[in-house]
Amino acid sequence: MSTEMREPSRAAGAPPGATGGTRDKPLGTMVAVVAAAIGAIYGYDSGSIGGALIFLKSDYHLSTLWVSVITSIVVFGSLVGAAFGPRMANSLGRHRTMLLVAVGFAAFAALSAAPWGVWWLTAVRLMLGVTIGLSTVVAPVFISEFAADHNRGKLGTAYQFFTSAGVVISLLVAWALSDSESWEAILGISAVPALVVAVALLRFPDSPRWYAMRGRHAEALATLRRIDSRADVQAQLNAIRADLEEGEQGRFREIFTRRYARATFFVIAFGFFVQITGTNTILYYSPMIFEKAGFGKASDSILMSALVQLIAVLGVAVSMVMVDRWGRRPPLLIGTVGVIVGHAVMTGVFLSGHLGGATGYLAVAGIGLFYVGFYLGIGSLIWVYTGEAFPARLRSVGAAALLLSDFVANLIATFAFPVVLESVGGAAGFGAFAVLSVVALVFLWKMAPETKGRSLEDIRGYWDNGGRWVAQAARSGPGR
Repeated sequence: MSTEMREPSRAAGAPPGATGGTRDKPLGTMVAVVAAAIGAIYGYDSGSIGGALIFLKSDYHLSTLWVSVITSIVVFGSLVGAAFGPRMANSLGRHRTMLLVAVGFAAFAALSAAPWGVWWLTAVRLMLGVTIGLSTVVAPVFISEFAADHNRGKLGTAYQFFTSAGVVISLLVAWALSDSESWEAILGISAVPALVVAVALLRFPDSPRWYAMRGRHAEALATLRRIDSRADVQAQLNAIRADLEEGEQGRFREIFTRRYARATFFVIAFGFFVQITGTNTILYYSPMIFEKAGFGKASDSILMSALVQLIAVLGVAVSMVMVDRWGRRPPLLIGTVGVIVGHAVMTGVFLSGHLGGATGYLAVAGIGLFYVGFYLGIGSLIWVYTGEAFPARLRSVGAAALLLSDFVANLIATFAFPVVLESVGGAAGFGAFAVLSVVALVFLWKMAPETKGRSLEDIRGYWDNGGRWVAQAARSGPGR
């Protein structure tokens, strides 16, 4: 047996905590769960502003413009974080970047609870947004590079499950604190779980692909063995090394070359459609939307917002079950149809002119249907496709490109929606979302591949062959 095939020991440079034994719990699952918990904090920080805004508007006498600024500034920060995310994930490593994200969430959540005025809150939320941008680049990559092929879809959607759970928790906390009107506690409480996640991350190694990028092959082998002790880890490492042969670290300009053009177009458009169809906009302003729909009491509008987010968790849970059984495309397309119907219901609610009572509960049903469809499909599967679309050295760059597009759409929709809601009305806003969702459905029908059970390297071949699997391309022949 060659030296390269022998069991790597700790003295040979195995990663922290690696024993190489088969008694270890599956490392990929443990890492994915802890990394996905970052999603819960992201979800909490995203949802908490919706509950806090009702009380912030009163305390700081916020105009509609200031509501837009305070809400959307975190999205602008996310753009910055997503832009720097790939370089940090490649140079510092996935693991160290995840640690920075957890510590950043703790620090900026705590600082946002300081009642030092609207400018202070805006500045802190900008930095919180930078942290969010980093997390949404590195966490899906971290998860996908630890997950085995057979459960990568399930572990990838776990990130969105935790995110949705965090949103629900944030709104329930806001509802529980609505009598005290303590927006400071609503915004600051997530600092505690962020610190817990940071401590939990300390025990894990970096991903095998990152170790291979750095030439640390013994550590890559040890980590691969802990992910799946029954797998041929040497063959896996050889495949990873072959995938990295063209260079260590990808650059943004590389994903715009002809070879990667189709994959790049897909992920950028996918990211844009995820947000321009309204998910975060509705989340941020759902208490305001329900106030407009007839729930005049602050606690009632926050509770209805929590209810629809709880329904959304059901969509994520169904997606987690379906994605590695039925594949990616069925939940993706069925969910997008649900998004369209949900927007159509909301358009009808605001067109009726009779807001309150039964119509108010119809609005709850419409937004609930939107979120079930969204998280059944594109809201969950964006994280799966983010981890699958590019080879290892370009994976974090591709994730950043998708998320930059996502954040641009989020910024546009989030900044514009309060103005539309106040000046034109809810029917125009939700009608526009419905039309954009139809365009998204057509795009996904044409472009989204079925990647169930495929290795990351096999999926790379699909995009390299112009949207055809390698066997299909071979049957068709050149020029056909």
